[in-house]
Amino acid sequence: MPCTILIVEDEMLLAMDLEDVLVEAGYSVVGNAVDMHQAIAFAERHGSLIDAAIMDVNLARGTNGVETAGRLREGWNIPSLFVSGNLDEKTRARAMQWEPIGFVGKPYSEREVLSALKAAFA
Repeated sequence: MPCTILIVEDEMLLAMDLEDVLVEAGYSVVGNAVDMHQAIAFAERHGSLIDAAIMDVNLARGTNGVETAGRLREGWNIPSLFVSGNLDEKTRARAMQWEPIGFVGKPYSEREVLSALKAAFA
């Protein structure tokens, strides 16, 4: 059974491109959330099916990806792969408490994201 991914990204074109990459690689995508509130709503509806979230750090409506990752990890044990252009040491240190799958900086290659997911679910 393919792994199911929740994309948490507020830039719709990036989210759509990422979804295409994931589906082409054999993953199932449950949806795309643009902020913490939508991510939590997806988890409330599909939490037991979601294997991981691909998480940007800066999200819509002033919400934060590190905080969102924490809520997903605490509530549904969903790990996050942080994919962001804002991965300074302070942000990485805060994110580490939620035991992320890893960190991929933007701009990223498809291979980087797929390799991180493959390693997590190997």
